[in-house]
Amino acid sequence: MNSPALDLASPAAWWRWARQWRTTRLVAGIDRIAVLEHAHDAGALGPRYAFMVVMSCGIAALGLLQNSAAVIIGAMLISPLMGPIINLGMGLATFDLRTIRGSLGTLAAGVALALAIAVAIVSLSPLQEATGEILARTRPTFFDLLVAVLSGLAGAYATVTRKGETIVGVAIATALMPPLAVVGYGLAVANWNIAGGAAFLFMTNLLAIALSVTIVARWYGFGGADSPKQTAWQAALIIASFALLSVPLGLALKRIALQSQTELTVRSSLEARAAQAGGRVSALRVDTAEDSVAVDAVMMLPRHVNGLETQLQQQMAARTGRPVSLRIREVLTADDASFALQQSTLAELRRSVTALQDAETVRSAALRAREEQQAGMQARLLPWLGRLERAADGSHWALWLADGSLPLARAMQMESDINAGRNGDMLPLVVHPPLQALAAIPLPATDDPGADRMLAIQAWALRRWRASSVQATLVTADDAQAAAWEARLREALSARGIALGELQRERKGEARLQLQVAPAP
Repeated sequence: MNSPALDLASPAAWWRWARQWRTTRLVAGIDRIAVLEHAHDAGALGPRYAFMVVMSCGIAALGLLQNSAAVIIGAMLISPLMGPIINLGMGLATFDLRTIRGSLGTLAAGVALALAIAVAIVSLSPLQEATGEILARTRPTFFDLLVAVLSGLAGAYATVTRKGETIVGVAIATALMPPLAVVGYGLAVANWNIAGGAAFLFMTNLLAIALSVTIVARWYGFGGADSPKQTAWQAALIIASFALLSVPLGLALKRIALQSQTELTVRSSLEARAAQAGGRVSALRVDTAEDSVAVDAVMMLPRHVNGLETQLQQQMAARTGRPVSLRIREVLTADDASFALQQSTLAELRRSVTALQDAETVRSAALRAREEQQAGMQARLLPWLGRLERAADGSHWALWLADGSLPLARAMQMESDINAGRNGDMLPLVVHPPLQALAAIPLPATDDPGADRMLAIQAWALRRWRASSVQATLVTADDAQAAAWEARLREALSARGIALGELQRERKGEARLQLQVAPAP
């Protein structure tokens, strides 16, 4: 009685029991002929397949351009790509060259139609910017490969058991139709990086799904006995095709594994350094090439760390064995103590600014008050001096002096000094003295600048009074002196645009020159 128990406990016994259970529970319960016929019908090339490929890829392209996940999901619901992929996996499992060839032809036709409609839609669309949904499908990741493998396993199970094929078709379309539409987008906008990355993702998912179907089909007992007998070269061709399909998938797995390992190394380095500074990594993007690594990270830190980017770049290069291009964007945060200190500093700064503003307000008010007082005083003093007004043509200011306000010499000097000191924007000043009798000009025996100065002042006054002609009385017994002063008088008046009218000559009396405005004719 102990012998059977010992046999049951041995690995060989468990293996025999598992094979028997698989044969009786799995293999024996499957109508393999019906499954193969159904897979062949679903993977056949026909009008319905072509129409659904065009509609599905068109909706996917529109959803990608609009960055709408809901529209992309709608494209997955009607995608017919599950049929030929399941048929391809079944052909590989049963070593049926004709099935493999037909499935590949159907897939090629579907891919060509999908690319054509995607390129046409993108070319005609006004929206051609690379959205987030497009960029998310430009390179395969471990999770994309995992989705493809699980979709293939589910699709094969649903096909063999004839349960839930429609729902599983959505999962398979998730891994295939959006990347295929992104390939069309890349071709339409001539962005070969996007087109190449999406094409690599599409091929990786396609191979992963097909090989997953093959594995499930073999598990359910599908094999060479379920297909017509093949010649030796046909069998070798099928095995070679299987191997060739496995090579790109292996390369993709290697690349994904390298990418995942690099991302893990980079993330661990960043998180460890951020933890030392009391912060954390908020966002991270790692782009891996054959000979370099590009890292873009966002770190939340309580304070700026000098040389952080250089230190991490050297550390990552040492750990990955490749040159690393690192870009860190620091977002400064604060704990409660730092926040309280910042708030108190801001409050003190506000108080200082308020005090400065108050002091400036007081100073401005005092200055305004002084200016107003000065303006008031000037307004009260101006009537005593005269009347100031702007000329009608706007060319100058005119000051009409009040009677007895200033002597002629002082008025002429004021006009000269003010005009000499004005800037380019200031209008000139014209002073108009009040009408008055002109004083006699004493004639000295010798040259005296004072007499010439007095003559110039009176000529200026006559000009301001707008006199056109002047009468003069010249008293002197010396004919030479009389001739000299007559010449000086004519010169002074001519310079002011005034004509000399009647000139009377007297010989008796003190030598003098008397001017008076000639009466109007």
